[in-house]
Amino acid sequence: MKTSAQHAQWLLRLLWEVDAAGSGLSDLDWDLLLDVARSNGVLVRTAERLAAQGLTVPDPFGAAVAQERRRIRSALELMRHVSRACEAHGTTFLFPKALQDYPDFGDDVDLLVLPRSIRVDGGIIAALPATAVRRDLGEWFAGATTYRVAGCPSPLDVQHGRLGMMGEYGTFPSVLIRHAQRSQVEGMEFVVPRPEDQLVLQGMQRIAGRLRIALCDILFTVSTVRRSELDWDYVIATARQHGALPGLSCYLSYVHEIYRDVCWRPLLPAAVCSSLMLRGWGRIEYRDGGYRFPLARANARLYWHQFRHQIGVGDWAGAGRLCLMPIVVGARLIGRLTRAPEPPAAPGHGVGLAKPLTHVGVSD
Repeated sequence: MKTSAQHAQWLLRLLWEVDAAGSGLSDLDWDLLLDVARSNGVLVRTAERLAAQGLTVPDPFGAAVAQERRRIRSALELMRHVSRACEAHGTTFLFPKALQDYPDFGDDVDLLVLPRSIRVDGGIIAALPATAVRRDLGEWFAGATTYRVAGCPSPLDVQHGRLGMMGEYGTFPSVLIRHAQRSQVEGMEFVVPRPEDQLVLQGMQRIAGRLRIALCDILFTVSTVRRSELDWDYVIATARQHGALPGLSCYLSYVHEIYRDVCWRPLLPAAVCSSLMLRGWGRIEYRDGGYRFPLARANARLYWHQFRHQIGVGDWAGAGRLCLMPIVVGARLIGRLTRAPEPPAAPGHGVGLAKPLTHVGVSD
């Protein structure tokens, strides 16, 4: 029987290669496959690829997929209402990550608004049954607020004019919004970043303060990197300008390694490799539900490079924020270790809406 890591690699091959499902199917553990796919944000795509190849999944797997589709639909409805509220109040915004995994979806709905004051939130959530979640120190510095919306299992996470764990990226949000494009999903239109900017954003957010890289992020990155029209000159220049080149290099070095291990060929073009800092980040391996990297080694190196960049460009406020990052990381780690587990959802309710979002007072 395959291990968890082998199931993860099988999933990546399934989603990268058209005819991969037949290979190794006989010794799959469907319960383990469900756990790996669900916790890594690739459950719906896995089911769709298996169905496209004429394979029938066990009933528990199919039930989990149906439940996940309901959660995703409620998140899209929330995005639609938030979009209309922002437009009605003249708030400049986009969804920086929400659609990059579609038809799967992340744990929350990420919204970036250009104003840095949280006062704009009043107009965004006025017609929603939303409750603010208490902010920790890092969220306060990052200018982030989180709201629980009744009837929607995915919380709304609002970033106010800043990105990064401590809000250290203060100018890149304007770049994201200036280059934004519109994307249609299930008959709804949303404002999202262009692929080049979204790849830079991955470098900013996928390593610093993280414990693992999920399969959904690997899939998005590989599909973006393999686009023949991707403007690598822009990606590298933009990452360098905003102090994100070390983070992008670290992240891409891990994805490059995973792709080579799974598909036995390189991912990144040689010319791109020569422009990145791909060495010295340590090995990555799948364990405990995700691809884990040397946490202390990677973050210490990123921290030092980023601190030097902030000093070099005279961004003393950004450097000051970075000085507080170890305190915030430690506090969050302690919080994760001491937090009581959430009670399981009642059978039959899972991710179902308590009240459809189409009835919460935002007009069509």
